[in-house]
Amino acid sequence: MRHCETVLHHFLTHAEHFPHREAVTDSDASLTYGDLDRRSSAVASFLREQGVGKGDLVPLLCDRSHRYVVAILGVMKSGAGYIPVDIRYPALRQRRILTQSGAPFALAACSVRPVDAPFPVHAIDDMPDSDGEPHSLPSSQDLAYVIFTSGTTGNPKGVMVEHHAFERVVACHNDNLGVTSESRSTLMAGTGFDVAQLEIASMLMAGGTLILPDEETRLDPDRLLAFFADQRLTHAFVPTALVPAVTACSQPPELTLTHLFTAGEKLLPPPTRHLPYQLVDCYGPAEATIFATCHRVPGAETDDRPSIGHPMAGSDIYLLDESLAPVPEGEAGEIFIGGDNLARGYLYNEPLTRKKFIIHPQWRQRLYRTGDMARRLSDGRLQFMGRLDDQVKIRGNRVELAEVEEALHAQAGVSEAVVLASETEGGGERQLLAFIVPDGQQAPPEAELRRGMLETLPDYMAPSAILPLDALPLNANGKTDKQALLQRYRQLTGKTDNDVQEHPPEATYASQTERDIADAWARVLEHSRFGRTDRFFDVGGHSLLAARLMQDVRERLSVQVWIRDLFEHDTVASLARLLDERRRNDQPGPSLDRERIHPLREDASLPDDLVFSTWQAPDSLVRPRHILLTGVTGFVGAHLLADLLATTEARVHCPVRARSGVDPWRRLDETLTRYGITLSKADRERVEMYRADLSEPWLGLTEMHYDELAEAVDVIYHSASAVNFIQPYSYMKRDNVQGLLELLRFAAARRTKPLMLLSTISVYSWGHLHTGKRVMYEDDDIDQNLDAVITDIGYVRSKWVMEKMADQAAQRGLPLMTFRLGYATYHSTRGVCADYQWWGRLVQTCVAHRSIPDLDALREGLTSVDYMTAAIAHISRNPEGLGRKFNLTHEDDNNPTLKEFFARLEELFGYRFQVLPYSRWKAQWEQNPKAPLYPLLSLFTDTMYDDRSTVELYQNTYRWDCRNTKHYLRGSGIEEPVFAREELERYLSYLGVPIPLATAPVD
Repeated sequence: MRHCETVLHHFLTHAEHFPHREAVTDSDASLTYGDLDRRSSAVASFLREQGVGKGDLVPLLCDRSHRYVVAILGVMKSGAGYIPVDIRYPALRQRRILTQSGAPFALAACSVRPVDAPFPVHAIDDMPDSDGEPHSLPSSQDLAYVIFTSGTTGNPKGVMVEHHAFERVVACHNDNLGVTSESRSTLMAGTGFDVAQLEIASMLMAGGTLILPDEETRLDPDRLLAFFADQRLTHAFVPTALVPAVTACSQPPELTLTHLFTAGEKLLPPPTRHLPYQLVDCYGPAEATIFATCHRVPGAETDDRPSIGHPMAGSDIYLLDESLAPVPEGEAGEIFIGGDNLARGYLYNEPLTRKKFIIHPQWRQRLYRTGDMARRLSDGRLQFMGRLDDQVKIRGNRVELAEVEEALHAQAGVSEAVVLASETEGGGERQLLAFIVPDGQQAPPEAELRRGMLETLPDYMAPSAILPLDALPLNANGKTDKQALLQRYRQLTGKTDNDVQEHPPEATYASQTERDIADAWARVLEHSRFGRTDRFFDVGGHSLLAARLMQDVRERLSVQVWIRDLFEHDTVASLARLLDERRRNDQPGPSLDRERIHPLREDASLPDDLVFSTWQAPDSLVRPRHILLTGVTGFVGAHLLADLLATTEARVHCPVRARSGVDPWRRLDETLTRYGITLSKADRERVEMYRADLSEPWLGLTEMHYDELAEAVDVIYHSASAVNFIQPYSYMKRDNVQGLLELLRFAAARRTKPLMLLSTISVYSWGHLHTGKRVMYEDDDIDQNLDAVITDIGYVRSKWVMEKMADQAAQRGLPLMTFRLGYATYHSTRGVCADYQWWGRLVQTCVAHRSIPDLDALREGLTSVDYMTAAIAHISRNPEGLGRKFNLTHEDDNNPTLKEFFARLEELFGYRFQVLPYSRWKAQWEQNPKAPLYPLLSLFTDTMYDDRSTVELYQNTYRWDCRNTKHYLRGSGIEEPVFAREELERYLSYLGVPIPLATAPVD
């Protein structure tokens, strides 16, 4: 008798003693354990002939067929590990997995042979049977398989699972569900899903029989139950999304099922009293080897609280806060998993392995941080609360999608609900989309559902659309297919709302202007579920659609309109009144979207009661004990936090905007994770987080915190800023202008505190068109650029006002340094960038079309975020820099124009870009809502000055003098980046931009 230390050992034992027992059956074949043994040995022999053995990996192009089971065993017999690559995956995903595997070839373990594979593929059907014994069985510490899951950058990441963990989890699963050699079970899951590995191994370890339903049966609840009955199955898996339908169906009287198990998504307990089998819900990421908890679902009649049960297979479950401390009993925390079942890590990705598989600083235990949230119920069970990354920002507020889903589930008439946020787009507003499956024939009216939800939720958490479906779509792994839901939204949004007719009768609108505007709304929103007094932003609109809408309105009504018109007149009725009045005027409409100079100057004026006491504490600048840093959840602010912690011993106090009940630390940790920033335990202990709102009196802090900070803080770094390339100045004013005013009051409170203001080189705007100058020096007065600023976007206007306010405060005694930031293109060693930035979207667009616009000497001031924050942290320590301005961008030939930047990509990576006239280049994408630049369309189309758009106006712009910056960095070792190949390659990878294969590096 062999010692069964792996799944393969168990299988070989059964094959030796029961070779004629049925092992696996699908529509093509039925194989016994002896058949499986011979056919898998043929695969192993072929692999040995190719030199494959322990430590190697073999990709399997596979589908749900007996061939996949044969291939798995064959690879195991060779001593190698296997990588499932589902042939239903998109071709690009298959290619990425195959490329990342590093293997010289793949095996085809599928009924339809793949074509156009990027390297050699050998079909297992071509390999003759073999009775040869395995030469080198795997040990418990060897890799069993590598399963690829979705990565945050869009690239899949490979999770390496060892044999001992695989065997232990499957054995525990079999014990929990009573699996024996008499058991008959399914292979339901997609082959690329780790549950499929468990389904197969469960039967092979127990000596049971694996039965494979066809695709049509697999997704039809009634046919599936009939299949279970016909095949006399004792155990079966179904995806979570199918559980409500399967359990609600009439259960066949001849059903022999004892256990139905599910996994993959949050399960809301259905009624189970009528079921002749036990429903079991399992939870666990691939990184913890398939399952880490198990729950025998009591059913909605007994307990309708969602739960993932208790730990299984020796897994340790911890609920920890952001500082890795256990959360109080009953409170939500992030799930961390420990125990011997953890994966080895990520394939060829040691940085990600270190980031996700941590060593707890106190316990010295290896833990996997899941990114999932849970709390412990009073009976000890775990309740899944959703993903950390299921938190999205809606109108500046943090929203947990799980909370919205629960509110929808609570409404009468709703059986299932999924809530998504529309795709992230350029830093603008996002919208919530809800999809429901009604529990009856008729879906509840959308307005009724929304009213019910608003009894417990704030208005910004109400979905923009609630769409009924017959069933939720599933992806290849049996999970809710969110991309398909978004596609379904695009298909269904033209349909009628339950309460509002699709095309309201003419009497609904008061004038032809209103009807024309309503038609434009319907075209942009892709639905007509609104009335004349509904707000654009309440019916699915957001700032990223505003440019497109106003362009449509301009064409329909032949009247000049601007994006800010919609923000200030956001209903059909109010916008119609504005435009009718504009057309009635004898004078033609304004030719420019300009701000009047007087209000900007007025906003830049400080109140008379703001005064600063004399500051005489230069040592507190050199060696600060307490720092106030704003904007820490932004791209620049987060990196500045890391640099300040690295270069000072100060405690850093960080006010952030966070909804009541949301821990500000959670917002910071989300940002740090997004940008790959790691803080040590000692660093975290020096950071204090505060729920705040800078534009409110006392910064939105409690009076106690405000007074304590006003007394303790030595220096202020103001990085916070609302960044939006669409919204008008009126929308920017509160966060940017009022926020700075309140911060200046704080700087004056109790004792004067120096201010390090992070401004932007955009305050120069397109001033060169008015001044005729070629160079703008750091100490030049920015008043000379005001004629350009008043015609620039709202963000630039607000930043000009902010800098003028700070200058006035300096005249009253505020110690001030102003850092005018260039374009934080990326981090030079990690390649990360902010998703709202337009340059990254420009790169994606130009690479996709292999063309660039013919723009002359357009400079954006490109640099790296780490150069800027390192420079700020260094220069701000020097009291001699007070009163000076610092341009943090590049000089001379190291300050590339748009054409020079793309020429560098051509030189380094082999791209070839065609230079097209601006209008032709723009025409390639401006009608495509999926284009990366589409959300920022107004930057390229709206006439701002001299019949040119914002982008066109930045041609032949100033060169920026940086002599102050160079002087104060002398001897620091901080140098301008030079856009080296390694940096750009990481940037392109982060953007998901394909690099020509001819120049791609070889591992």
